Amino acid sequence: MAFDMKQAWSEAEVAELLASVEDDRDWRLEVDKQGIVDLFDKTSHPTDAAYDEELHCYFELWQQGTDFVGSSAASDKQLVATLSSALRRNYPELQQGAFIYV
Repeated sequence: MAFDMKQAWSEAEVAELLASVEDDRDWRLEVDKQGIVDLFDKTSHPTDAAYDEELHCYFELWQQGTDFVGSSAASDKQLVATLSSALRRNYPELQQGAFIYV
């Protein structure tokens, strides 16, 4: 359910992305250098600093059970708005560095 930040997008795409996964593992929201936003399973696929350097930006790790992903997160208008705002502030130019904490 990834989306391209170079195309028109809205909070609806962010909500759809959050709803596309279950809160049953650790997830991280990442933006690659081409502007594609997606969630990555960090429980099954941990990464390292070299991987992170290849990204445009990435958010903090959302641990299993914290309700940052899944249907409840997607219906949380404040969370979706906060994430959308952070994405817009940091693409295409980073305003707060590659690591984004919300």
